[in-house]
Amino acid sequence: MTNYSDTILQRRRLAILILGLAIFGVVLGVRLFYLQVWQHGKYLAEAISEHTHKYDIPARRGELYVHDGDGRSPVALNQQLNVLYADPSYISAKARTTVAQQLAAATGAKAADYQHQIETAAAAGSQYVVLADRLSNDLAAKIKALNLAGVGLTQHDYRTYPEGTLAAQVLGFVNASDQGQYGIEQYLNDRLAGQPGRLAAKTDTRGIPIATADNVQQAPVDGQSYVLTIDRNIQAMVESELAKQVQAVHAASGGVIVMDPASGAIRAMASYPTFNPNAYSKTTDYSVFLNQAADVQFEPGSGMKVFTMAAGLDQGKVTPDTTYDDPGCYHIDDRNVCNAEGDKPGPNKTMTAVLKDSLNTGVMFVLRKLGADPDKFTLAGKQLLYNYFTQHFGFGERTGIEQANEVAGAVNQASNAAGNDVNYANMSFGQGVSVTMVQMVAAMGAIANGGKLWQPHLVDARLSADGTATPVAPKLVRDHVISQQADQQLNQMLEVVARHGSGWRIYENGKNQGYNIAGKTGTAQIPKPDGTGYIEGANVGSFTGYAPAESPKFVVMVRIDRPGVDGYAETTTVPVFGDICSWLFRYYGIPPSS
Repeated sequence: MTNYSDTILQRRRLAILILGLAIFGVVLGVRLFYLQVWQHGKYLAEAISEHTHKYDIPARRGELYVHDGDGRSPVALNQQLNVLYADPSYISAKARTTVAQQLAAATGAKAADYQHQIETAAAAGSQYVVLADRLSNDLAAKIKALNLAGVGLTQHDYRTYPEGTLAAQVLGFVNASDQGQYGIEQYLNDRLAGQPGRLAAKTDTRGIPIATADNVQQAPVDGQSYVLTIDRNIQAMVESELAKQVQAVHAASGGVIVMDPASGAIRAMASYPTFNPNAYSKTTDYSVFLNQAADVQFEPGSGMKVFTMAAGLDQGKVTPDTTYDDPGCYHIDDRNVCNAEGDKPGPNKTMTAVLKDSLNTGVMFVLRKLGADPDKFTLAGKQLLYNYFTQHFGFGERTGIEQANEVAGAVNQASNAAGNDVNYANMSFGQGVSVTMVQMVAAMGAIANGGKLWQPHLVDARLSADGTATPVAPKLVRDHVISQQADQQLNQMLEVVARHGSGWRIYENGKNQGYNIAGKTGTAQIPKPDGTGYIEGANVGSFTGYAPAESPKFVVMVRIDRPGVDGYAETTTVPVFGDICSWLFRYYGIPPSS
């Protein structure tokens, strides 16, 4: 028989149990409501994120073309290859060795390297690590067939240069991080690169993105393509001639520019030694990446006499027939500044003879005439020469040509400071002043075309996606850099230099007969890097000229650095200048003047 008190106790226990269950049910219901309704968005996002990763969609880099006869020839294209990557979150610690070994068997690489990359990324909490790049489509197909969890492939454009070394320094290259380096690749990198898109891709259980129409958050904007002013045929010829001459005279390096004086368009721009931008990483001497025409400054020597004489003619201080008594040396600031060895002093030498025989004292005479006192160097005369060098002809400032590492050169300010007179005496014939080849060509182009200084440029047109070319207008920097009369006088004087002066080898062995060519040699010492003087026995030779002199079609500059043979620029640069002119006359179909 059940005790009444026991019954009451059992009922109480049952009530407590029921109450506890009821409370538990309420709590569970509230919790489920909180998780399923209130926090639905949060946990849905987390669930989605488990299978969603964000990727950049690379834009196609703009391509580069040059002129080739009546058409265009590609010099920088995109080759679509494959990138092998892994998401370590989908590869268990036990599976990493197997995955690495299977990849190594397919690619021929080392399994230990793959395993190290995956484990390093896993330790860092990374969900994306590139294991290899530039894989062919055939190799990519082999890897896909392995069906490895956490391992994927994506296609990527890689820069390729179908012409190899052609115009290498002008173009530059694209590095492993898809950034343009040197040349036009770096200068126009932002425009060429375009804007990458964004992909929020759902992934399968292996971590491989699933392609769906709504995956793309932002579409990429492809880069701008360009046609360059370079003529492929001229560029190839110039590179060949330059390489042969540098090797023939055992020089350290050299450069050549061919420019259209009517617009500043660069038709060829060559540097030697050179490199292959397809294999830039194999280059050990990084100096070959520099464009000798724009990235390297040098003292031009007697080539600068053209622009000192231009100032004297334009100011009416001298004429081609003005004479002076050549003393052989001027004593300035306790120093003797003299003509080159072998030039004999004498009376009644004309300004035409000054350029023809390249007399240093002659352009120092012009500098004196620019001042108020023809018997000494004055601040007014030096300031006038400085203005012509910088404001008229553009020395001492970058031209703006589409090259990433263009330098400005240096022209010292005029002053009454000690040593400034001797500095300006030297500057009048191209020592103690630094220029670039592209500055020299642009300035000589202004003489060739009658006084217009055009900005030298490499971009001829922008290309649309359908191949339509939109021309880029040339830029006139300065008009009337010297008067028409002074220009005509200087033109005649430079023709004498080419035919009867230091440029005589242009016509050697009957070459270029019937054509009128104008130009000037320059041979300069090379400063020591520490600025304490000049390197013994080292020089830079150059010849800058244009043709036909009466209606110039092209301006050419040849520069040879540190030749290993005796002689000045007339030995090292004039012969190759003459060969280039001879080829260009045939290429352009230019008939003889007489």
